[in-house]
Amino acid sequence: MTSAPSFQPHRETASDLRALYRAAEARAARLRVIVEAGRTLASSAPDATDAAAQMVAQEAAHLAGFARGRVVDQGDGPLGGEDRLCLPLEAPASDGLSVGTLVLEQRIGTPSAEDQEALGIIAQLIGGALAAQEREARLATLLAELLGAQEAERSRVAHELHDGVAQSAAALARRLDLASDGDPADLHRAADQARALVRELRQVIAGMRPPALDDLGLAAALRQLIDDAGEGPEVTLDVALGSRPPAPVETALFRIVQEGLNNARAHAGPGARVVIRLSEARGQYRAEISDDGLGFDTAAPTAHVPGRGFGLSYMRERIERLGGELEIRSAPGQGCRLLAELPAA
Repeated sequence: MTSAPSFQPHRETASDLRALYRAAEARAARLRVIVEAGRTLASSAPDATDAAAQMVAQEAAHLAGFARGRVVDQGDGPLGGEDRLCLPLEAPASDGLSVGTLVLEQRIGTPSAEDQEALGIIAQLIGGALAAQEREARLATLLAELLGAQEAERSRVAHELHDGVAQSAAALARRLDLASDGDPADLHRAADQARALVRELRQVIAGMRPPALDDLGLAAALRQLIDDAGEGPEVTLDVALGSRPPAPVETALFRIVQEGLNNARAHAGPGARVVIRLSEARGQYRAEISDDGLGFDTAAPTAHVPGRGFGLSYMRERIERLGGELEIRSAPGQGCRLLAELPAA
């Protein structure tokens, strides 16, 4: 009778138990680093994501047997080397869109397959955090641009209302004052100005420029502006332009002359004379409005002069938006000179 083979149970040696214990500790350490990496990145503020990513990179280096870990941007030059390990950082669900590289340097040991698997997970966490930071930054930039465009549009409408409709309304008021004696010619011209004012207001609402520029051209529109203003300083207009300015520049030149003329009528004083010169040279358009009136102190606050500070401020903003410059020269008793220069393109 054949005896059954005896069962010999496997007896784990102390060294086997120590190896199992070390392996379990290593898995727990990897898991702990991964969890802490996710927590650090998730809890960091948007402006602290870069610093958090660097902290996580250093922990990843220690995990995998490297002395140093860091995150570098794309385009920082060659990163390879015998004692380095480089892992690409990619944005999630982006078909491989890179947001940087995880660089582990100064190799101390050799990372195991499990270590490299943990490094891959950490790289995914860092890539996701950096991609989210970039998205937040882009959204913040877009929001700032949107708000800036909104404010710019509000400013443009305010400028147009002040420089166009308000000036035309002031001229209409002067014409109505002249027509108070019942002169039919003055009444007729006042009615024409009222209709022009309505047209201009409609064009401001539509975001367009003064209608007279399209109907008449710059020189004729300025002559009409001077004629429609009614009584006031004697005005001389000299237009010597070799070419028609681009639409934004042409509108700015018209508004500059309009504001300068309005200031002269309001503040130069009785008997003043105004000279308006428009010229073109060396790729620059120039508008000069000068008077021999009362003048003012350019260094003094203009709040006590109704409309002057507001109008000159808007005039300067309009010119600077087009890349030009505005020079104002005046002194009490010595008249006023406004010189605006605008690039042709």
